[in-house]
Formats: sequence, structure tokens, C-alpha cells
Amino acid sequence: MNRAFLVAVFAVTAVLGQQRSFIACPIVRDTKTVPCFLAEYEGETYFLGIQQDITSDFHPPQLKHEVLVEGRVASDPRAPRVCGGIPLHPVSVSVIKEVNLACNTLLPAETGIEAPPAMRGPGPSSRRPEPRAAHPALSGRQEFTILYSFNDDYLEYAGNQVVSDAAEYAKRIHASSVKVSGYRATSLLSNGQRLVEKSGLAEKRAQNIATLMRGLGVSNLTVEWKAEAEPADGSTDPSSRRVTIAVTP
Repeated sequence: MNRAFLVAVFAVTAVLGQQRSFIACPIVRDTKTVPCFLAEYEGETYFLGIQQDITSDFHPPQLKHEVLVEGRVASDPRAPRVCGGIPLHPVSVSVIKEVNLACNTLLPAETGIEAPPAMRGPGPSSRRPEPRAAHPALSGRQEFTILYSFNDDYLEYAGNQVVSDAAEYAKRIHASSVKVSGYRATSLLSNGQRLVEKSGLAEKRAQNIATLMRGLGVSNLTVEWKAEAEPADGSTDPSSRRVTIAVTP
């Protein structure tokens, strides 16, 4: 067999070996500051995130529900553990709607295991106001992307910000057309199983965003969706669960 081919195969295998996509019960570990959230897969423990406020990129999962974890192990094998788990970055955590009463593990605080610093407190009253970063001046055709958890059409805080930015831009340039496109996706698990988002979800996502855009005063708006689920590759699957807003001058 060609040596170059073998090298390429081993290289791809090494990269894919860093990907993790699995369903597990979330684990809550108490600390002296904020709770940490972990998950176990094939005998290893992975760090998912910490409790913060709603503006954080990570939203804590719920006990009594399994989660779909999709992420990448840090490339440096010497990277320290966080809260006793291997960190995944980036990581996407989606709550499975069905109740699983077995998912109820709470670990006590332990000496030597601490949560990373929280940029924001876990409640609204403790949140320190942070100015939004200034956006570069936009011009021409722009596409805005809203991402979703698996099998969900709930719009998170970050998604609301994207919708607001898209509406603001469309109105500022008096857009000739605004096209909202919805998608649903497939997730490839590390064990080879494929999970497909439910039928009709792409339309629901798109229609929800279109309603918000109209409510924000956007006109010349069209809505479309792709009924077939996007294919999975086990690496970029979370980015396929989306709605795009294409704004054309």
C-alpha cells in the first residue's frame, strides 16, 4: 500500500480521534464558587462548563435529562483538567427532552478541585454590565447565522443578538431583499450512531425568525427551509443546526 496514503489515513484518524460526540447524563460538581458540569464517556470524564448568567455561551444542562455532547479535546495532551474533567473546546451541549430519572448525579466539593473563574455571576442581580463589542462597519450582501441546540427551536441569548443585528442592518441599508433560510441536521456520534433532528424543525425555525424580523420592522422578507436533514461528519454538525438571514442591498 502507498506510504503517502497510509500517512494520510493515520493523520485523519488522529484528528478524528480528538472529536467527541456522545449522549450521557450530565454530572454536577459543587465547588467553593460555582457549580461545574461534567459528563462521562467510555470511562473518561469531560468538562462541559460552569454556571453563569444567560449571556454566557454555555448553558447548563438539566438533571434528569440526558445531553448530547459534541466537542473537541484540547490538542495538547498535557493540558490540565478542569473541575476534574478533560476540557472540550469548542463544545455544544444539547438537552434531550425525554426525562431520564437516572441522570441525577451531584458530586460534593473536593479540596484541590476548583471551578475556573466566572466572568459573570449565575444570577441577573450579580451580572456585571458589559458593553457589547463594536461591530465592524458592514456593507454589501451579508449573511447572519443563528445556531440551535439539537432538536430544538428555542432562541438563546446569542441568537437574539444575531436577529437584532440582522434587522438593524437590513433597515439601515433599506435592503431590497431579506431571505430567511431554515435547516435541520444530523449528528454523527463517536460510536457511529446517527441522530436526525425531527421533521418540520427547519420550517419552524425559519418561521420563528421571520416573525421576529417582521416584528422588528423588516420588510421585503422571504422565508424558505430545507426539508431534508443536513449530512453529518462528526465534527461540524452543530453548525448545521441553523437559520441564516441573507440581507441584500
